[in-house]
Amino acid sequence: MNQKHKATALSLALAMVTGLSACDSKQGASVSYRWGNVAIGGGGYVTGITYNPTEEGLMYARTDMGGAYRWKSGDNQWVCITDHLGGVNSDSWNLNGVESLATDPVEPNRVYMSCGTYMGQPGAILCSDDYGNNWKQVDIGVTFGANNSGRGAGERMMVDPKHNSTVYLGTRSDGLWRSKDYGANWEQVSSFPVKGNYSQEGISMGILWVEFDPVSGDIYVCAAMKDGQCIYTSSDQGESWEALPANEKGMYPTQAGISSNGYLYLSYSDTCGPNTSCKNGKVYRWSLADKKYEDITPQVGDNHYGGYGGVSIDAKDPDTVVVSSLCFWDGKGENLYRTTDGGKTWKALYDESGSHYQMDVTDAQWLNWGREQPQTGWWVSDIEINPFNSDEVTYGTGATVYTTVNMTALDNGGDVTIKFNAYGLEENAVFKMVSPPHADGSTPQLYSIMGDLTGFSHMDVNVRPDDAHFMKEGVPQDVDCAWLNPNVAAYTSDNGKMPVRITLDGGKTWNACTALGTGGTSGTVALSANGSTMLWAPNSTKAETYVSNDNGKTWYVANGLGFQPKMAADKVNPSKIYAACGGQVFASEDGGFNFAPTGALVSDTTTLYTVDGREGHVWALSGSIIMFSQDGGKTFENLKNFNARAMGFGAPKNAGDYPVLYAMGSSDNVNGIFRSADQGKTWQRINDDKHQFGNITPYISGDGSVYGKVYFATNGRGIVMGDIAE
Repeated sequence: MNQKHKATALSLALAMVTGLSACDSKQGASVSYRWGNVAIGGGGYVTGITYNPTEEGLMYARTDMGGAYRWKSGDNQWVCITDHLGGVNSDSWNLNGVESLATDPVEPNRVYMSCGTYMGQPGAILCSDDYGNNWKQVDIGVTFGANNSGRGAGERMMVDPKHNSTVYLGTRSDGLWRSKDYGANWEQVSSFPVKGNYSQEGISMGILWVEFDPVSGDIYVCAAMKDGQCIYTSSDQGESWEALPANEKGMYPTQAGISSNGYLYLSYSDTCGPNTSCKNGKVYRWSLADKKYEDITPQVGDNHYGGYGGVSIDAKDPDTVVVSSLCFWDGKGENLYRTTDGGKTWKALYDESGSHYQMDVTDAQWLNWGREQPQTGWWVSDIEINPFNSDEVTYGTGATVYTTVNMTALDNGGDVTIKFNAYGLEENAVFKMVSPPHADGSTPQLYSIMGDLTGFSHMDVNVRPDDAHFMKEGVPQDVDCAWLNPNVAAYTSDNGKMPVRITLDGGKTWNACTALGTGGTSGTVALSANGSTMLWAPNSTKAETYVSNDNGKTWYVANGLGFQPKMAADKVNPSKIYAACGGQVFASEDGGFNFAPTGALVSDTTTLYTVDGREGHVWALSGSIIMFSQDGGKTFENLKNFNARAMGFGAPKNAGDYPVLYAMGSSDNVNGIFRSADQGKTWQRINDDKHQFGNITPYISGDGSVYGKVYFATNGRGIVMGDIAE
């Protein structure tokens, strides 16, 4: 497939379309972009799953810092419904964490969210009457903690099924709240007696969940109380409350469900998880009629330790319940337990007789994590049975989403198939990407590094990587590749014994470079254009910068540089390397063994960039100022019409033209993602107000071979990529 046709096919594969005009800053022509994600398949903590009980095929997923997603019948993938939040230079980035989500059982088009990644930052309630396509934001002066300890509890927000204009909301520090007009106005429920007095990591757990008896409509609310007196019920729509004696001192019921035959099921842990790991747990049920409290903790011989997380009741059979373990760090992952007799007996994915499940991660093979049998996942704080299909049980983990294909197979001694199900859901916290030339398909299209998963090399950005192209080792800081030999790449991480790793085969294998007793790990790395030399600057104010000409087996001090330089290799001449440190620009003409100042002065935070096909062209981002040099960094000229947070280059429209410049920042006081095809003389905004993508990480890069394709990093929304809309 030639590159022009490839660009068209890839752009058509992307999920979201937006048409827009460019901003008026010495404008070029208008341009429309289609947005999607580089395919990975999760990458972060999916804290909650919610099925709508009346509209088949409708479910939602909430995440700790990556927004919320909807799966609607016919979509065949998750669709992010919070991309209007945040953005470049936005003060609403905190709203991209979703602490709780409620779907209306009467009017399924209605959905509500309490948003706020961290306590102490501004939070808000979002209300939608069109499945999350559009939102109304309501501010009540309450903060939320979607990425704080205890974020897997819930749901803290719930629609009253008997009076669906009424929505209840549990908060961490401000008690119970209620709206009687579909979320437009809110009041504190002053009659509710407690706010919760248990904290983890200095953060209040507050109200843990709200539930309704599906028959009577009575309300049940739980607060995290150290003395165990935590569950209250109201039969008069919250005017008065009665405490339930159902309690377990020293434990907290983080999830609950009420069956249609009158039982409140509770999953307990001795912490609210997941950061503060659980050591003990119980599963109980409370008879609403008999007022009896019964221990139904699964006993299956799986050597369980830790707590219990999600609990879900089968809508087709009130005696069928599924529960998950929480913080059970077994080699197989968290366990799932299923009962069909109200908790008298249980069957599990694995027990004393062996394993009764198989993982299907064919569509995201990196989830093998190098094992023969992938784990079931960790931090399974919520689990939900599809109300229309008892075989389908969906749960989030600390890395992805899984759905069982045949959960009822446990009843007959069969094996359960658990299938990867994070199609379209991307939640990685991304640090950096590099897209080298890849027109012939023999080299990676993209190298990336990120928080929880280290990083990947993508041969095709629309295909989730296999395990071989999964980096795995440590928390990374930098990545670079040899521009003229892009199968050669290196990354740095916080692994003290192996702080630098290099690949010579496009990321199929990564070899540890020799470690030095430098007093620092991680740091920055640069590879010369053909990969003949590699430079490493450890993350230490006491460490020298080092250069190797044998792929990291031997290191030499790079002469002439100060500590922690920002380096960039010339993309044409393998002998030329540039660096900025101590307010100066330096250049090497021997592959990085010796540096000399060019005479140019820059800020201490300056980052350097080099240009495909242009020897000696050095661009710099100094604060918010973009600067460029055509003489190897000796002299620089400032761009005067743009305030930048990040910049990068991508393939030009025509061979031989200057590469396209992409940037995050502002032009004429308009914030966004921009591009320039004339070296920064004019700019086009390529995103719009509905596509802000949450908490933006300041890193952007064009594609090394595909004109118009751009990638940028987010803190929780994965690698966003855009293509020109055909």
